[in-house]
Amino acid sequence: MSAGWTVHKFGGTSLADADRYRAACEIILSERKGGRVAVVVSAMSGVTNALIEAVNLAAAQDDSYLQKLQSLEERHLATIAGLELRNAALAETVVSDFSAIKEVLRGVWITRLASERIIEFVSGHGELWSAQLLHAYLESRDYRSSWLDARKILVVEPNANTVTIDWKTSMQKLQAQFPETDFLVITGYIASTHD
Repeated sequence: MSAGWTVHKFGGTSLADADRYRAACEIILSERKGGRVAVVVSAMSGVTNALIEAVNLAAAQDDSYLQKLQSLEERHLATIAGLELRNAALAETVVSDFSAIKEVLRGVWITRLASERIIEFVSGHGELWSAQLLHAYLESRDYRSSWLDARKILVVEPNANTVTIDWKTSMQKLQAQFPETDFLVITGYIASTHD
């Protein structure tokens, strides 16, 4: 990224519902100093924990994981509706993602096995939806915006209690895929390993 960027980070509480997304957008716009803006977002408040809980419920063969997923899906669709987005495809994406998660968790329910990779796959969706929500809201207000799935750029290797970033590979990927935009909304929390 070149000079002239302002970077914001919003945690889940700041993005709890449609009103909070609107407030975050107002902060971003009010602090814009003419350059481009990068915004790193977490999942909506409580979503990551609820997704992890759904995986654990499925592994325990507790059918309530389905109600938990349904509630989360309805919450995201209500937020999309509350933001009055012009992008109908986002609601379709959310519905499709929840359908895929339900299929994965059906396998977890059958096998009673919830691997770390499955937990990471499922729990990372909150950030994906959040970034797409803020991006779509900026676009609906006629701003030039893009969203970036950090898994396509940020490469890490897990260590004991942390991760090590492969800066060289990550920078190469960023330079190859960097969009021309005024607002870049980036998923927090998630990355990819080399494999």
